[in-house]
Amino acid sequence: MPRATSLPDSDPASAAAPLIPHTGSLPALRLAGLAGILASAAWLVGDILLLGKPMGSPDQYPILHSYDGMARDSLAAMLPASTTRLAWGALLGVLTGPLYLYACHHFRHALLPQPRRLALAPFLLLTAGYALAPFAHGSFFYWGQAAKAVHESGADSAALTTLPGDLATVLFIPYAVLLALWGVGSVWLAVLVLRGGTALPRWMCIANPLVCTLIGTLVTKLWPGTVGTALQGAALSIANLLLFSLTTAVFWRRKAG
Repeated sequence: MPRATSLPDSDPASAAAPLIPHTGSLPALRLAGLAGILASAAWLVGDILLLGKPMGSPDQYPILHSYDGMARDSLAAMLPASTTRLAWGALLGVLTGPLYLYACHHFRHALLPQPRRLALAPFLLLTAGYALAPFAHGSFFYWGQAAKAVHESGADSAALTTLPGDLATVLFIPYAVLLALWGVGSVWLAVLVLRGGTALPRWMCIANPLVCTLIGTLVTKLWPGTVGTALQGAALSIANLLLFSLTTAVFWRRKAG
């Protein structure tokens, strides 16, 4: 006697195996959301420690003449910071990085019950970006320390003065790759959510790293005073705190209801 809850083998929906099952997913889904929020909060504190100091000027730190744009702003914020401050700022991100990987379960669940061929790619793209993030975040310590050493030594060695720039190049390559992964994955995720038929309502198409990063950047640029200075390098952490707070709130209410 066939079971009432089974789908016929000929039903096309039976071929679209979900990425994770509905049954029993609530505890894991809640833990994933809390992991994402905790990691985002830790990274936010880390960003404040790394990049939240008032920026030094080229008059104080001649090495800044070798930089411009975002690289110069980041280095200008790290040069006045102590080694201990920079170390803790980096370690908070590196040591809590695995929590982000667990939080990526939200991207898997968000697209249920979409076919695997559509839902797997954005999940892998976004997760790969989060896997690269701890290396990029932690590398700020070495970049800042190298620049501080050059400044404090007063050395006029070409090899020594180019060291911070070499470290910055290696640092920004994974950052560029992770942003590209997040960009493609976010657009893919948003399109599928907008189409409907996923675990998220259509308005949650904004719940992706790309949109949330734009919001986080606006927050860091527009917040005035001391708080604005502290948050000046925290756009990505603010973005992730917003992102995982949104997905956790939606999943928690829907599953608990």
